[in-house]
Amino acid sequence: MAYNDRQTLAQEKWTLDQFKEWQDICLNCGACAAHGPIIPHNNEELPPSEWNSPERKCPSLEYYKFKTFAGQGRLALAVNVFQDKIPVTANLTNIMYTCASCGVCNEICPAYQPLQVILAAKEDICARGEKLPEPLPELFANMESVGNLFGLDQRAKAVPKLPATGEYLYFTGCYTSYLLPKIGYVNAEILRQAGVDVCHMGEDETCCGEVARQAGNTELFRKIALSNIEKVKKTGAKKIIVSCAHCYKTWKEAYPWAIQEELPFEVLHITEMFSQLIQNGQLIPTIPVERTVTYHDPCFLRSQANEQPRAILESIPGLQLAEMERNGRWSYCCGAGAKIALNCYPDYAAEIGKERAEEAARASSEVVTACPVCYNQLRFTATAENISLKVNDISLLLAESLGLSQDIYVQGGMNHEE
Repeated sequence: MAYNDRQTLAQEKWTLDQFKEWQDICLNCGACAAHGPIIPHNNEELPPSEWNSPERKCPSLEYYKFKTFAGQGRLALAVNVFQDKIPVTANLTNIMYTCASCGVCNEICPAYQPLQVILAAKEDICARGEKLPEPLPELFANMESVGNLFGLDQRAKAVPKLPATGEYLYFTGCYTSYLLPKIGYVNAEILRQAGVDVCHMGEDETCCGEVARQAGNTELFRKIALSNIEKVKKTGAKKIIVSCAHCYKTWKEAYPWAIQEELPFEVLHITEMFSQLIQNGQLIPTIPVERTVTYHDPCFLRSQANEQPRAILESIPGLQLAEMERNGRWSYCCGAGAKIALNCYPDYAAEIGKERAEEAARASSEVVTACPVCYNQLRFTATAENISLKVNDISLLLAESLGLSQDIYVQGGMNHEE
């Protein structure tokens, strides 16, 4: 298989059977585990300085201290599993599932895309019917039976009062709907005030299926993806807006993979939408916010949308941004780890979250993020570890400068903050 074909396969419409054909999937350069990257490399000069990755980059390698838990180790194991040279044991399963799916290895190694191979390995483990880490089977059952990750039998009161049809569809997501409804109402209100023709699925909205995808349960994920795509079509929306980085990654990249074709609508993160509305003059932050914040790049936005959140912050009068040491494409996981680490390996997730929260606190007393999963995890970690750090969501911060009153939460049926 030629290099260009290999790169296309890794980045676009790979299948498990295709990955099983890869005999030389890793160059063993070690860049994902040590200094690097080595790729891209022309054998004549070192990679440009912007490709220099931080010393601490792979959460599972930092926690478990063995190269097996870095991209290089997992790639080697995956190839041997694909070729039936080694059995799938409980230890091997844990090695694959402790991957935080943060994507740093993909940033280092764009040619081989280690994260995609790890996902393929998890797909293979599921297809073989091997025992999965708890509580994944329960989470699968929740998504299939009641349409949300948490197993709740009725939707939280975070359904924005929006029409059922429109040019744009706002997809709330499980975390916003059930744990952080204030964010959902704020996003809907900002979009309305900007004059956006936005709609919502209402009670018909269900989970995007990310955990099934990240865990390798391809059958369930495809079922969820096809159902959700049909629901979007019924709304007539040409663009879907998501405020969760996990939903964004899933809709934008995993759904086309699931159906093996392009989506009939565009997928936007809320920060992409807000930054464009600000640029067009449809949103004008006017109330000064006189303080300094730092920004946590969610792993699933680090490459696709890291400029837009900063443009939003820059548009807020009086606000100062102090960057963390690791930011943008080299951001560090909040500890959620695609919600697999958070649910299956809580001690590991807590340690990752602690490191990130402490890094944020060194930069500022307030950290802002653009993902409800990161928001929830950082807030929980700061409290549990007694770290003096206020955690904020970028939509709530923008609403503050736009002068939106908290009355909108009460009007929407909310009588508490979250």
